[in-house]
Amino acid sequence: MYAVTDVGDVNNIAESVQKVMDTYGRIDILVNAAGIGNNLMVVDQAKENWDSIISINLSSVYYMCKAVGEIMIKQNYGKIINIGSIHSRVIFPGGGISAYSSAKGGVMNLTKDLAVEWAQYDITVNAICPAVFKTELTEDSIDLPGFMDLIKAYCPAGRLGEPGELDGLAIYLASDASSFCTGQLICVDGGGTAI
Repeated sequence: MYAVTDVGDVNNIAESVQKVMDTYGRIDILVNAAGIGNNLMVVDQAKENWDSIISINLSSVYYMCKAVGEIMIKQNYGKIINIGSIHSRVIFPGGGISAYSSAKGGVMNLTKDLAVEWAQYDITVNAICPAVFKTELTEDSIDLPGFMDLIKAYCPAGRLGEPGELDGLAIYLASDASSFCTGQLICVDGGGTAI
């Protein structure tokens, strides 16, 4: 069973969460992975672009956590995994991701705040912060001239993330093996935040 959700619509989030509850009666794991971005400098960023990126990348995480968190509190159990970004911690030269990095910085602090609020209910809240992986969101950037030179200069591993390299961490954070791990922002970045 799945519920297609427009995460930019708070009412649709509530409807989707209710569909899952109607089917399964509980929610144990939430992964917030929706994301959009652009490559616009601040002076070129229209209000609609900023609002959309903040809505999808940050506000949707807040509202999804709120809706599912109410259920997890009643259950006295839950695992929340937010997908952040290396860009909540570092910015590569060239800029152009101010809305995206601002939203992901918000996800970082929301993750820590909820971890503190909800630890008493046996709910863990953590974030995975990937570097650049080839996805629909990044493919236009990856194709820009000089982009891979930038990756090689600012990622000690000198490459993009590969499919599957987030899987083990996600499984750990969704499992009871991580029951004492909460409020953590774990970068999967080939060493990018180490320099």
